Amino acid sequence: MKISNKQINKAGDTIRNGNEAEKEQAIEVLNQWRYSYMLPLRNIRSIVDNRLKKSGIECIVGQRLKRMISIIGKITRFPEMSVSKMQDVGGIRIIVPNISDVKKVHEALIKKSKHEIITPPKDYIETPKPDGYRSIHQVFKYRDEQNEDINNMRIEIQIRTKLQHAWATSVETLGVIDKVSYKSGLGTEENRKFFKLASALFSVKENCHVLDEYKQCTKDELIQMLRDADQKQQILAKLKGLSALKPVLNLKNSGDIYFVLLLAADEQDEFSIKVIPFDDEEEAALHYDALEKKNRNNTGKSVVLVRSKNLKELKKAYPNYFLDAQYFVRTIEDMIK
Repeated sequence: MKISNKQINKAGDTIRNGNEAEKEQAIEVLNQWRYSYMLPLRNIRSIVDNRLKKSGIECIVGQRLKRMISIIGKITRFPEMSVSKMQDVGGIRIIVPNISDVKKVHEALIKKSKHEIITPPKDYIETPKPDGYRSIHQVFKYRDEQNEDINNMRIEIQIRTKLQHAWATSVETLGVIDKVSYKSGLGTEENRKFFKLASALFSVKENCHVLDEYKQCTKDELIQMLRDADQKQQILAKLKGLSALKPVLNLKNSGDIYFVLLLAADEQDEFSIKVIPFDDEEEAALHYDALEKKNRNNTGKSVVLVRSKNLKELKKAYPNYFLDAQYFVRTIEDMIK
């Protein structure tokens, strides 16, 4: 059953202003709407895989449905936003070795696409976000004239380098540890400054545009400021201490399948992760839905539905769910020695 834009936007208004019972009903509407993205996401992912194979560029690819807690958070943070126009409910992530590969992959994806390309793309490499985030976001409007239920749905593709990916997932990893969403502008100013400095230094390393507030700084000045910030905040030590996390895995290393990930913290803030594989998309979605509902109000647990080729690629595409910031820590340590 198609859910109209009017119903979706009304559900968003209810999330902002309704009582608890009304919010629960609104979440059910948003949940049905979210799952309707699975077919467009799968089909566009197939196109992405074919284009990447032809490009010959070494890529890591993952896809995910936006978590309900993230959808609700975005609705709350942007009170004027029409929820039906949210562009990242279904998302594909592509990680490539370097900046030139980002451009090559983007060009390969938008060439002669049967789906509508939303232009211009959001180029956060050319103009980094104020928090230091860098990537290219390209949105496709899915075309399926035979199926009005999914026609015009928007799928977002993120293309980023290995360094940009390490930065973004380390921000999320620290957020998991501290139980705060740094990427939403929350958390301490000191910790956010550390990541802005790291982003600026990575931009210099990749010969890209630097955050405006650090444009006039030399590389040596950035290194010294980052060194001072880490000595004060001890963020690298915190991230490094978690990189040896031993996940609890229920997984056979099979082909390109769906995974439900459950990251949990106990009363002593010891983290563990359970990875549950599914060959069947619908079965994965049902299991994910049940786990998400069960843990919606539990800040110590986080659930996500993703798709990847195998365990190795899953961990590279979503290192934050394995609390693995080793590459980020190693790179920063080498730069500020």
